[in-house]
Amino acid sequence: MKSVLNHRNVSIIYLDQFATSGMFDSDSQDWLKIRDIIKKGVGQGQMICPISSEHCIETSQKEKNKAIELDMEFYKISGGFSFKSEMFVTSQLIISLIRKNNITLKTYLHDKIIENPMSDEDNFKIFSYSKQLLDKKINECTQIVNGIRNVSRHVYADKLMKSRLIKIQQDILSSSMISRLKELLQDGHIYIRGVHFTSGDVPDWIDEIIYQLINRHRMTPKEAKLIINEIEHNGFNNIPTLNIRSSLSAIIAVNNKNETVNDQIDIMRIATGLPISNIFLTDKQRKHEIIELGLDQKYDTQIFCGTKYDKEKLIFELENILQANK
Repeated sequence: MKSVLNHRNVSIIYLDQFATSGMFDSDSQDWLKIRDIIKKGVGQGQMICPISSEHCIETSQKEKNKAIELDMEFYKISGGFSFKSEMFVTSQLIISLIRKNNITLKTYLHDKIIENPMSDEDNFKIFSYSKQLLDKKINECTQIVNGIRNVSRHVYADKLMKSRLIKIQQDILSSSMISRLKELLQDGHIYIRGVHFTSGDVPDWIDEIIYQLINRHRMTPKEAKLIINEIEHNGFNNIPTLNIRSSLSAIIAVNNKNETVNDQIDIMRIATGLPISNIFLTDKQRKHEIIELGLDQKYDTQIFCGTKYDKEKLIFELENILQANK
């Protein structure tokens, strides 16, 4: 059962970029049927397909008229909802856990979004430039890591070894957060470290989360100690976005796969989308990783990819949603 309160009692369908392209750019009969069922479900108030926060920068890489058309179609089935950024959701989840606040759809979703921002020329240019900049930074960031993976790719890890390596990778990230929170308590302040790229520095991920906790959520020293205690005892197990991010990053590393820009965007999407979605559409590789990590069961989400079998199964599940609410 979902741990997120859904007072609207609607089924949340998460559409990855390949799924929106399939639904709105493809002539495939399966995709057309999926689109028609979802449109009907949204129209009847039974489903919503919130727009991801990464949607605009990804769609901006299409030809402009195509991008505008896809954006308009996506808005129609969004129910007027879009996902908040991963950073925003993560800080909210952490502080809500410590304060024992309920986690609701509002924790993850904006309910007032602009219709078709892609049609504005300036917006389109900003989205396109942001994607190019993101590509450049991620490619630079992963260059050394991918080089190491290329050398060690022949090393085979059995299931037990892989599980241990994933745990080590996760512990590295959680230890970093604990360390920075302890520095904050000791010094009374924290400076956001910059991660250097030739195209310009970006804020350190952990430091930016802590900055949000301090400045947006007014985290107290007592609450910082509670967060440290939580992570020391449970890791990120009770913080969905961080649990998913650390798990997926770890399995990509352990499998010695070259990390790409699309991998990083997928991690952002899955980290925010998986915990509240009833149905999640992603590519075949990501589906396999999510299931291997047990994240589908942990967050009670059905995962589908673009295979013929999965699309037929998805149609069946979507039709069940329509029938269940008659």
